[in-house]
Amino acid sequence: MEHRHLNPGYEDTVEAVEDVLERGSVEDWRDLAARVREDPGGAAARALRTVLEHRTMYGTTVIWRRFLDRVEARGRTGRRSPGPASKRKVKA
Repeated sequence: MEHRHLNPGYEDTVEAVEDVLERGSVEDWRDLAARVREDPGGAAARALRTVLEHRTMYGTTVIWRRFLDRVEARGRTGRRSPGPASKRKVKA
């Protein structure tokens, strides 16, 4: 995504992440999610956490918080956290 007020190369700043969440397309969101998944302790994840702590965006803040919590938990344990499907009981 080309940011209207940032120079190229600043994709993982708080301003850029905020811009992606506010004006970005689904593809821009996928790119951000991929960067966060790739490096849960990196600049993109830290910027996303900062934005989520200071802004409320109707309809998306909860989704992004849950995503970031899952990615950070996975980073701590080194494995994927179980999703809702793992809680279902299988009938024999």
